Amino acid sequence: MTAPTFDTHAGVRKLRSSGMEEQAAEGVVEVIGDATSPMVTRDVLKTELAGVESRLRSDMYRALWLQGAGIVAVVAGIIAILEAMA
Repeated sequence: MTAPTFDTHAGVRKLRSSGMEEQAAEGVVEVIGDATSPMVTRDVLKTELAGVESRLRSDMYRALWLQGAGIVAVVAGIIAILEAMA
């Protein structure tokens, strides 16, 4: 279900036409806009966090594989140098 939209420009115009000062009208419309904005639900938050967790997990595994490959390369290099010296 989508939240109803609120035309802030029209709201300011209506308040101004009724005699309210522009700054006050903009403040009232901002408060109304904040109050009618869609709120984050627990389910939406869980879905977003699950996506973040999945990306972090894949980044962690990628970093571990790269570190492992780096260690293997360094050890192979040391072995090659030792064999060349012998």
